[in-house]
Amino acid sequence: KKRILLMSLEALNSPPLVAAAGAALYAALPFLEQMTTIPWPTLKVANTLAFGINVLAVSRPGRIDGQPQEQPQDGKDKDSKAPSEMDRLSPGRSGRTLVAPAGWAFAIWGPIYLGEMAMVASQWLLLDESSPTRAILQKASAPFVVANVFQSLWCASFRPKYKKGYYMYLSWAMLTGTAYSLSKVHETYSYSSSINSGVSFGQYCLYFLPLSLHFGWTTAASLVNLNGAVALNPSASPRVVAWVGHATVIGASALGAAISLTRSAPVFGGVIAWALLAVADGMKQRLQSTEKKNDDDDDKTEVTGTYGAKTQLQLSRIGALVSGIAALTAAIQLW
Repeated sequence: KKRILLMSLEALNSPPLVAAAGAALYAALPFLEQMTTIPWPTLKVANTLAFGINVLAVSRPGRIDGQPQEQPQDGKDKDSKAPSEMDRLSPGRSGRTLVAPAGWAFAIWGPIYLGEMAMVASQWLLLDESSPTRAILQKASAPFVVANVFQSLWCASFRPKYKKGYYMYLSWAMLTGTAYSLSKVHETYSYSSSINSGVSFGQYCLYFLPLSLHFGWTTAASLVNLNGAVALNPSASPRVVAWVGHATVIGASALGAAISLTRSAPVFGGVIAWALLAVADGMKQRLQSTEKKNDDDDDKTEVTGTYGAKTQLQLSRIGALVSGIAALTAAIQLW
């Protein structure tokens, strides 16, 4: 029965169906935000179910980021085996994208999911109708539900069957939808909004800090996803891959600084700085691994993934500094 269920879910996972579902979510979000009369018990159930579906979708195997990456063996690279999609998206020497964060950056998913699990569980304890935290969560519930559904659709679309043609950009569209929805969530409690009055620091950490982390990281991850889609396109030249990567890092730096300062959101800026430092570290790893291989093989031919990598390394470091300073400035202003 379990096998039949899994086969049925796989049959439902078709690119046109996922694309239609994503388009419907984009169209529905503005209307859902206006539905402020939904009873609080109903919203709590919706938040719990949406988060549960997200967790279930994330746990399903078969995504591109679940593919094994090439590993050195006996001091040599496994050149006999063609690189997988994940190899092309990694910081390793087979990587093609210039927005390839080092592996340590993805540890942020742990605090995000554990924090949101605590938030979803704790919302059931908010019984006081006059609670400012409950008032914020009531406004944030619709975009939070949409964000979780978008991320579930990303889990469905970030798979090898979507790597052909324009389908490879569907996962980027779904992750962008996640970040956009979480931006709407963030607006309900950011310090640029008057509704946040009365929320203690402890309540912020319990209910809203995980959401801020999630917003910042999916913003960065959507840009990583876009560059990955470009890099997996065989018709994209190294120059195109490099320029898209450079533009992405510059845009992420500007976005991190702008949102940090306009919304008084140091967490968002800090997460963008974290992501850019990871991209810089990824480029450092690639350059070092490529130089080592060339030294070992006496092959000085430039590898595709190194075109523009040195520039990307510097841009990422500068961007992390800019976003980090903006985050620190916003934090000081709050205190």
